[in-house]
Amino acid sequence: MRRFSVLAVSALLIVMIALSGVVSIGAAVVSLAEVDKTLVEYGDWMIEKIDNDTHWSLVSYIGSGGRVVTPRFFGGMVIIEIADNCFAGDDTVTEVVTDSPMWTIGDYAFLDCVGLESFTCNYALSSIGKAAFSGTSALKHIDLEVSIIKEVSEHCFTYSGLIEVALPKTCLSIGEYAFYCCDSFERIDIPASVTSISDTAFEGCDKLVIYTVTGAYAAEYAEAHGIPYVLTDAPEQPGERYLLGDADGDGEVTILDATKIQRVLVGLDSDDGGRVTMRGDTNRDGLDILDATKIQRFLADFTVTEPIGEYFDTNVLC
Repeated sequence: MRRFSVLAVSALLIVMIALSGVVSIGAAVVSLAEVDKTLVEYGDWMIEKIDNDTHWSLVSYIGSGGRVVTPRFFGGMVIIEIADNCFAGDDTVTEVVTDSPMWTIGDYAFLDCVGLESFTCNYALSSIGKAAFSGTSALKHIDLEVSIIKEVSEHCFTYSGLIEVALPKTCLSIGEYAFYCCDSFERIDIPASVTSISDTAFEGCDKLVIYTVTGAYAAEYAEAHGIPYVLTDAPEQPGERYLLGDADGDGEVTILDATKIQRVLVGLDSDDGGRVTMRGDTNRDGLDILDATKIQRFLADFTVTEPIGEYFDTNVLC
């Protein structure tokens, strides 16, 4: 784990009174003069004054890992930021809770924190920097729905362990390689506010299904990029029956279904709101050329492991 040299005095804490010039909280003693410094050591942290000396930023974590709760105040000023590279490369931290009015997470803040399993922010985040959670392979969930971020920055969650994410209605864009190679990524809820998504945002996310609403750009994006999607505001169709392999929906599996899949994959035909994928994705790993091949093998009486030609019930398009 990384350690930083002591750039100021050691054992500093919040100054609560000025009469004696020092204050003791727990085992630490801090002088008034020390609180005036720009960069100080405070418990498990190196912290720095920002915003014209009106707030503090957590510059670096120098603790022993495990569960980490960020401090709320120091010297009467609020701590509002986890700075660039604050935890980068630390493999000992397993959980981070921001129990303070934290507004910003900087670039590369948790880069390659392979032991990080949980991140909880008890206040609304306003922004997350580029590659902030890149390489957090143990991180399965992060609650962004209560944040007020305007974008998911480039490389933000590259190679993370995320399974699902819901974006807030303040979000406008998803940057390049934002979720690149998230092997476990199964679901993202994208609101209608998002009008820009990079072509590379979900590269390597083979299990992903996009959840959005009718008329949203995310649905158009999903069709253009061959990603299964669900319209969450669409009327439910309980017990809708479909024939696996019947990509064109004519009620039988024929060579035309293999052709339909090929035309959708090259952009000549629409995915019909995800219905072609629903019927034609024979092994449930996303529509691809292998599905067309498996249908052809089925029609030629070659052995296939998928239940092509059998009926299934569904009430979502996936």
